[in-house]
Amino acid sequence: MSQLLHVCVFNTDPEASSELLGPLQSLNFVRMVPEVSTADELAQALQEYEVNLIVFHLDPVPAPIIDVIDQVATRYPTIATIAISSRTGPNEILAPMRAGCDQFVCKPIDQGDLASAVGRVASKRLLGRTQGRCICVTSASGGAGATSIACNLALEIGQLTDTECALFDLDLQFGDVALNFDTEPEYSLFELAEAGTSLDRSLLTRTLTKLPAKVSLLTRPQSIDQCEAITPDLIHRVIQLLTASHENVIVDVPRRFDSTTFAAMKQADLVFIVCQLLVPSIRHAQRYRDTMVRFGIPADRIEFIVNRFDQSTKGVQLNDLAETFQKPIYATVPNDYQFVARCLDLGRPVAAVDRSSAVRVAIRKFARRITSDTTSESKKNLGEKKGFLSKLFS
Repeated sequence: MSQLLHVCVFNTDPEASSELLGPLQSLNFVRMVPEVSTADELAQALQEYEVNLIVFHLDPVPAPIIDVIDQVATRYPTIATIAISSRTGPNEILAPMRAGCDQFVCKPIDQGDLASAVGRVASKRLLGRTQGRCICVTSASGGAGATSIACNLALEIGQLTDTECALFDLDLQFGDVALNFDTEPEYSLFELAEAGTSLDRSLLTRTLTKLPAKVSLLTRPQSIDQCEAITPDLIHRVIQLLTASHENVIVDVPRRFDSTTFAAMKQADLVFIVCQLLVPSIRHAQRYRDTMVRFGIPADRIEFIVNRFDQSTKGVQLNDLAETFQKPIYATVPNDYQFVARCLDLGRPVAAVDRSSAVRVAIRKFARRITSDTTSESKKNLGEKKGFLSKLFS
């Protein structure tokens, strides 16, 4: 989490702006995003800015603002909320709290009361919350095996962490993630698109297909014509909800760079490009990486996986790739094409066919590295949050 608390004020009374903004701006480690006065403006602000806390001014008419609080609490469960009002009767305080508000501050605003309220929501929502990790897996060339790796990686992460790992099939037209588990999901991404503004965490949970292997699958639309309903905003929202409810989210990204794939990659903590020890594949991987970086995806989030790796190959070597990519290869998966093809035909992950296979051992090692990195990062973030809170009111 950033060392700054990003705060948005929802206020329908222009004359009250200075009364609200002044006390908030005086708090250390607070950065204000533009003030909003309508639900549409708030939705736009949440798309454009990182917002940790929304302060709702309930005066002069509380009812419509409480409706907005209810929508925010449902659609954005990770964002903290504080209500401020001059109406301090029991019903006036209970109404926003029942709608999902975390704290209530009375007007005129007392700086100490406001600081305490911000401290409580920061401690409860920001220190106690662990946002899941989004991992995109894509391919440098056709047939490189990215989908197979994504599916088996999700299974191994779920087993290692003993928690549901979300697996999101972003190949909207021809994705076959479900086939890797021999399943036909009842619902797909299209149902979430049809939900429109009603899309929330509970609807997403009902749409996921829970597999016995601790994998929760969100599949592509059932028909190609349904793909037209999928927008970058929907992808952004879905990943936001998935990472709010799962420790790890694997996104199988098709080999192209467009608005939908970019919407996923820009939210990714890690992007794995799967390639082979073939000159065309390596060149495509380098070009893919360079394009991502130009579009603002940090280079340190992009890693390379070599699939169908054969140590006896006399051509391009791993050291050559590391020099080309200017970083070590993150992981390798050995070449056993016939075995993996048999698993695909059976619609079963490699661990279900042969737990001791070299391919399964390599992917599990790969998954263990990811989960170890996640644990280390979580401890680091926890320390940063504690330090952040201790400094917040210094």
